[in-house]
Amino acid sequence: MEVLYSKFPAGSVGLALLLLRLIDGVGLSVEGILLTTPVRTSAEPLSLLLVGLVLIASAVLLMLGLRTSWAGSAAAFCTAGSALYATRPLNFPGAAMNAWFFLFALVFVLSSSLALLGPGGFSLDARLSGWRMIRLSAGQSNSKKQKEGRNVDR
Repeated sequence: MEVLYSKFPAGSVGLALLLLRLIDGVGLSVEGILLTTPVRTSAEPLSLLLVGLVLIASAVLLMLGLRTSWAGSAAAFCTAGSALYATRPLNFPGAAMNAWFFLFALVFVLSSSLALLGPGGFSLDARLSGWRMIRLSAGQSNSKKQKEGRNVDR
């Protein structure tokens, strides 16, 4: 995780990313449940069930802030696929279908944004990365401490 995110912002930016993750997770959950419901009641393909389960798993991971870039990418990819597929099994009237496509587009944009921005400071990714603090003393330079054989990582 250290390679992907150089910084886990806390404060107002971290709070905004937390809210973004929670709202995206709710949208993904609704979308996943919507896609898995017709599979249980009809002879829909098993791939639709798999896409719905991936969306629900991505929602849980995003809400927790765990493996955010992977979960956001998977959610965006599955949302695009489900939006293309949704016209057949749902059979909504025009206005309701437009509302669902708006949900698909919104969730796609939110998931893509989270995949690019990262989880923020209020996430399991931030906690598991092991935030480190480097303390520099004013007395001696780091190179002088290394020559003396002291450990600078304390």
